[in-house]
Amino acid sequence: MEKKRKVRRKSFAAREDYLNQMNKIAKENDLSLYGLVNRVFALTLRANELGVNLNALVDSRELLKSAKENGFTLGLERLWYEMAELSYAKSEKESLKSWFDTGFWFAKRYVTADTHEPFEAFKNDLKAFTWNVPELKMIKRADGVSVRIMSPRFTEAYTLLFTSFIEGALEAFGYKVDDKEISRGIIRLEAVRNQQ
Repeated sequence: MEKKRKVRRKSFAAREDYLNQMNKIAKENDLSLYGLVNRVFALTLRANELGVNLNALVDSRELLKSAKENGFTLGLERLWYEMAELSYAKSEKESLKSWFDTGFWFAKRYVTADTHEPFEAFKNDLKAFTWNVPELKMIKRADGVSVRIMSPRFTEAYTLLFTSFIEGALEAFGYKVDDKEISRGIIRLEAVRNQQ
């Protein structure tokens, strides 16, 4: 019969507030603090062996949670573009209005929320949620906003619909587009403060 190898214990120091929170989590999961801390160490070592950065992993999970809470859903990109093409071909005016209204609604949530910088929060979330867009720049100035979006995978219809979404969002922030240049996969907008 093979003898079990005795694993030595070693003490370490940690912030008291972290240990108190970890102890609470351990109790909620019917574990001892020792058991939970060792589980965390084991997961950290496993993540390291797989080349996974724990901060990036948590950020990714947080992004998915935030996207879900904000009404986003995951879907196949190709199918999404095809559905956009079909809806635009069937009813161009209604499709554009629907995307404009959705952009307005989405941005209005940031305008009415208790957020320090609503426009920046909107821009950062939009960049995070649209990972199929390699270039998305929204620069806010005192007199207006410049928007540059590029994605080689956008279809023509999707480009127009996404433009309408952005225009709706800008309107929610009090801007009116006064210059635009749009071609398949490329959106350039210049918006000024709405004087109404």
